[in-house]
Amino acid sequence: VGATTRAVASRAGVNVATLHYHFGSKEGLYRAVLEAAGRGALPAIPPGDAPDRVAHIVDALFRFGEEHPGLARLALLDALAGPDGGPGPGEERVAWAAEALRPHLGGADGAETARIIVAVVDAVQATCPPPSAASEDVAEAGEDTPPPAQRVRQAVVAAALRLSGLG
Repeated sequence: VGATTRAVASRAGVNVATLHYHFGSKEGLYRAVLEAAGRGALPAIPPGDAPDRVAHIVDALFRFGEEHPGLARLALLDALAGPDGGPGPGEERVAWAAEALRPHLGGADGAETARIIVAVVDAVQATCPPPSAASEDVAEAGEDTPPPAQRVRQAVVAAALRLSGLG
């Protein structure tokens, strides 16, 4: 937040003029970082009923976030900063989720619902430590309860279904 372009350039090992040449300003550099953090392809969502489709959307968002570990935090910070400066790092994910929800929303846009779903996934990923392989794969002996990360994802799916009016 309080970093100067001179300090950023120094840390990157480049001349401050080079930084300004490529990004124009600190805001331009910030936007480039946000864009790079969210770059990547989101999967096609298979056809299915609304609950299955929402579960696939949520699961894909979690996987995408795991592949882009800084994205959730950056997207939330950008959302808190306000709408100035153009689309944030979650916008491609929002458009993707809205498009996947469209067949189940009776022609409604779904962008606001998708925006909330993406924000909830980001909030979970930014505040919860990633699950360790051991906690995911090993359940207590005789216990039918899913591992914590799976329960969190199930809760997010349930919330997404309620938010979208599909569940």
